[in-house]
Amino acid sequence: MKYILQDKKTESGSYTFEQELDGFVIMPKKGKQIEGLDIKEVVIADKELIEKHVRKNLDKKIIDITKMIVIVLNDDDSTDDNVSIVLDEMSKFKSQIINKYKKYINENTYKSYMKEIILMEENFKRNFMYNKYYMENEDKIIRGRSI
Repeated sequence: MKYILQDKKTESGSYTFEQELDGFVIMPKKGKQIEGLDIKEVVIADKELIEKHVRKNLDKKIIDITKMIVIVLNDDDSTDDNVSIVLDEMSKFKSQIINKYKKYINENTYKSYMKEIILMEENFKRNFMYNKYYMENEDKIIRGRSI
């Protein structure tokens, strides 16, 4: 199925499509123009291309969350507020996967991303609690004698 941009100008001087496209809508960054054209949105109609684009977005977000986790776990002065920020970000990401991206990716991909973010969340909680316990009881931990 192909869609051709018609050479019909509207009163505002913009071009229009004859049919509405059903697909994934991408909003370009503000200030981006291509040779004087002001692009308000791009619609991807090809299912394979949509899935590649969504996977790329999800992978970027997982990398960002992983960076946040590493910063919080490596910082000795991290507080419960920092942890709640990371956990909120994970929760928001899970809801985005469910509400926004689920209809554009296949079931196996959906399950793998949900499994990955849930495991990240559980490991983060466990590691933070271990670090917190260790920091609070560092002076109480009895070390063995060396010979």
